[in-house]
Amino acid sequence: MRLVAMSGGQTLSFPLRQGATIIGRHASCHICIPSPTLSRRHCQCLVDGATVTLRDLGSSHGTFVNGQRVERAQLRDGDLLSLGGFQLRFEAGEGAAPGAYAPGAYAAPAGPVQDAVVTPQGAPPGAQGPAPPFGPEPPPPAPTDFPEPPSGDETPVDQSFMPAPYTPHKETVLGPATQPQLVVRDGRWFLRDPRTGRELEIAPRGAEGAIAAPPAELRRPNVRLLVTVVAIAAIVVIAFAAVILRKKDAGPIIVVPEAEYVRELDAGLDLLEKGDYKGALARFDAANRKRRDLEVGRYLSQYTMLLQAATGESGKLDFLKLDRGEAKRYLDSLLNTRCPSDKALAFAKTKLGWMDKEEVAFGLYEAAIARLRGSDSEEVRLDVLSALQQLPEDRTAAQLAKAKIAEIRRDIAKARLAAAERDQAQLKWADAIAKYQEALPFVADDALKAQIARQVEDCRRYVIEADLIKQARDDIRTKNYPSAEAALPRIKPGHYYAEAQRLLAEIKRSKEAADREALRQQVLDLYKRGSGPEAAKLADDNKLTEFAYIRERVKRIEDLLAAGRKAEDAKAWRDAEQAYQQAAGVETDADNDYARRAKAALDAFKARYPQIAAEILDGALRKLHAQPAEARKDLDEVLVYDANNERAKKLLATLDANAKLLYNEGRVHVMAGRPATAKPILERARDCSAPGSDLHKLILQELDKLEQLLR
Repeated sequence: MRLVAMSGGQTLSFPLRQGATIIGRHASCHICIPSPTLSRRHCQCLVDGATVTLRDLGSSHGTFVNGQRVERAQLRDGDLLSLGGFQLRFEAGEGAAPGAYAPGAYAAPAGPVQDAVVTPQGAPPGAQGPAPPFGPEPPPPAPTDFPEPPSGDETPVDQSFMPAPYTPHKETVLGPATQPQLVVRDGRWFLRDPRTGRELEIAPRGAEGAIAAPPAELRRPNVRLLVTVVAIAAIVVIAFAAVILRKKDAGPIIVVPEAEYVRELDAGLDLLEKGDYKGALARFDAANRKRRDLEVGRYLSQYTMLLQAATGESGKLDFLKLDRGEAKRYLDSLLNTRCPSDKALAFAKTKLGWMDKEEVAFGLYEAAIARLRGSDSEEVRLDVLSALQQLPEDRTAAQLAKAKIAEIRRDIAKARLAAAERDQAQLKWADAIAKYQEALPFVADDALKAQIARQVEDCRRYVIEADLIKQARDDIRTKNYPSAEAALPRIKPGHYYAEAQRLLAEIKRSKEAADREALRQQVLDLYKRGSGPEAAKLADDNKLTEFAYIRERVKRIEDLLAAGRKAEDAKAWRDAEQAYQQAAGVETDADNDYARRAKAALDAFKARYPQIAAEILDGALRKLHAQPAEARKDLDEVLVYDANNERAKKLLATLDANAKLLYNEGRVHVMAGRPATAKPILERARDCSAPGSDLHKLILQELDKLEQLLR
């Protein structure tokens, strides 16, 4: 895992290792970016296994991830970090490319340093903060400015580094260390809070509210003189305000040698390590009174009070009650201020490391507990149990984990016993035995262990009886009743005893059912062979009511076949065909003898279609002149039985032609005023025309008109 930036066309890589990595402009930071747009200790990357958490350390301009300001965020591969005017890309891969970075390099700004101006959160694009009063700050040296060629090795994050070409800005501080100070650095003015080290840039403003930043060519000595005068006036005003606003009880500043101040601090730290918070506070207060220009004692006093507030009546520090954010802030401030005591510096670093380790342990503990909240599976419980057992015993989280470990063991035992009971209810005896045995290591109660042992013995007996039941069922399914009747009596009273008795009763019923099924098959065979009356009598004798339909179907088929033959004799062809079709649809079994007889009668009738068409055609010829309407009906019926009969088609065409001629003749008589003569002609034309045709409709209209005329 690493942070990657671009500078001068080169890739700068900052590897991240397990633990905390501080990023800021102070030389003590693991990754030092000496730019005023970054705070001294700007942000922190905490690496815990494969997880990297970014935390803002109270920076002035904020920390941004993918354009969003964050206080704390978990980094993912490809996330873009914006710190002041600089951008770093997080990569979760293994290490950096060889030669990607050499010690002494700067992180790359998001653009040229002179253009890297912090934009307020939520401001529109292009909105910029105030520019420096004396022109842009010079950019950091390019990678080609390094005093030595790049070695190709990355700078470890557990070592602080500063680029070789960089030299700190010279500054002039005006004002006492106990009051706000005016700082002049590189021609720019800042108002500094000596307690926190934070600075606010101040400068005269133009007409539009922007800070005056004249070009370099306009900077004349008279302008510098004017700036100096304004600076002196500002110093006088600030000093005057500091005197007025100074607390009355501040008391005189006792200045003692730093060695005495250090002795007071070290003595307080010794008492603090022993848990004597009151004595430590007294020592730190004494140190504060002796040297008010140094802030170490005040930070240690605040840190001690936090410890005192988090300590219970038993005298044991409760890490959960400790305001860790405030404690870290004071310790970070101690490391960032001037501290003459090496012991205080070592103490602050040790306690910061201790809190980081405790937070990591608590993070692991909370992550494990969160997994329990998210899932109640046994796999998750086992993973959480393993994770909690691996917490170092000297961590506060490990003490909290003991009760949770006991609870998880009880839950695992309860879940496995419940699973064993479910398997037992589902007759999974082998699985139940395995789960009972898996639950035993997590059971602490001896009585419960004895009960589990009895359940295991019962399950082993049921495994044998389950095989006997299975064998009996297989025998019953294959109709091997003697084998089943020999196995079932071996089952003793217990879980399978009732099932064994039920199977014995089932065997008895199965035998009776087999005999009855044989009778059913005999009835069906008789009916299928065409012996319907015999089949119906056998079913009635044995009370097989499901075969009552046989007698009805046989009678229905016989009656329809007789009706078809009778209609055929009477030359009622349509009635005969309908009777045969109904007879064929009574029995759906094509292999049944009755169904075959009905189908054979229908097929024989259809085979006579040409003969039937010829007989109908003869009758139509006899009716053609005397009864043209009846003749037309017969001809239409001929085409039903013989669609390709050309003679019938020609006769129908002849009738259509006669109808048209007769219609025209009748119209002539109508036009001549002879309706009585026209009427019989039109009536014959009606009989010759096809019903429903256009000509037939015209003829009917003419007949209606004649009826009205003849009235």
